[in-house]
Amino acid sequence: MGKNIDGKELGPGISQRSDKRYSARFVNSNGERKEFYDFKLAEVKRKLNDARYKDENGLAGNGKSVTVDKWFWVWLDTYKKDIVSPSTYRNYRARYNNSIKPKIGYMLLEKVRKNHCQTILNEMYDEEYSFGTTDQVKITLHALFDGAVEDRYILTNPSQGIKCKERDVEERRVLTIKEQKTFLEFAKNTAYYYVFLLILQTGLRCGEIGGLKFEDIDFDKKVLHVNRTMLQDKDKGGFYFGKPKTKSSVREIPLTDLAIEILKNQKKNNFKLRSASKVWVDNKEFNNLVFLTKNGNPVGNSTLNLSIIRIVTNINNNAKIEAKMNETDYIEFKHMYIHSLRHTYATRCIENNMKPKSLQKILGHSSITVTMDLYVHVTDDELANEVQRSSPQLIQVNGVKMA
Repeated sequence: MGKNIDGKELGPGISQRSDKRYSARFVNSNGERKEFYDFKLAEVKRKLNDARYKDENGLAGNGKSVTVDKWFWVWLDTYKKDIVSPSTYRNYRARYNNSIKPKIGYMLLEKVRKNHCQTILNEMYDEEYSFGTTDQVKITLHALFDGAVEDRYILTNPSQGIKCKERDVEERRVLTIKEQKTFLEFAKNTAYYYVFLLILQTGLRCGEIGGLKFEDIDFDKKVLHVNRTMLQDKDKGGFYFGKPKTKSSVREIPLTDLAIEILKNQKKNNFKLRSASKVWVDNKEFNNLVFLTKNGNPVGNSTLNLSIIRIVTNINNNAKIEAKMNETDYIEFKHMYIHSLRHTYATRCIENNMKPKSLQKILGHSSITVTMDLYVHVTDDELANEVQRSSPQLIQVNGVKMA
């Protein structure tokens, strides 16, 4: 049992030198003596525990004896667990299990080459995965092997320079003003009408609206506080609260008069649901949520998307009937997801001349680039309006006179 310079016991293999640095020693399974130094005791213990863990799990040494699969789980638990958001952690795990492990999980780190990583992306393209999903697998590969380089299992990152094939894909779905009105008209008598309305008034993410509590709303100051997000994982028992996506996601959102009215109506609605339900789930953790199912459970992403599918189906069925009756062309209302409402909110804000920096803060983005590139769309209607607004200046500049 090692001791510090004052004689206090520090634990097996740990001692303090005369220069006040702490020293930790152990012999690995290959008979090699390892020693670590630092002026901070906690840091020395961390290095020692990390080395012992790697030794016990077959990671001592280099990429010649470590498989991709073995490294992935060490990398995920050491560098990502409780560091990235729970949803990001789950996404890393899902991308690996679904697309990376079946192809190269069995391989030794040292044997993985760039062509192995590129082949994963090419096969995803052939199997018609979306560009977004394929790009996320690319990001996972790069981060995974970057970690292996930093821990000195391999010298270079084999995924460096790999690229995703691009296919012609539709721009992210955003509703035109006409579509927005149609959607809300058909959503009016559905269970989650107020959810859809509030997203179109605030731009909240699905998880943020699911985790919203009445205590987060200051009705007097007309401000909504985003403090948490609702997550769902069957391995963790279902719904649970998580931290917002980024530091910028913790924010205040000013509320319109309509948003205040929506929230007050939803409060009344929850009281009606509780009174009508015979199987209400009385969970103290979730009782003060703004949005609940008819039985008192949290509202998840899949529930809201299923509701949207039904609404869009009804819109299209009605459009087919009207087209047949009036002998006109049937125009399909294209499929959308709950996140489309956030895109739509952002686009309406820009169309109404909101400053991009203000929108960035409302949406909770850390970068203005993300706000403008991902969430702001120019609809055909707005494009035509922009041309009309600019036409007097264009005529004047070009010196054209109309008879």
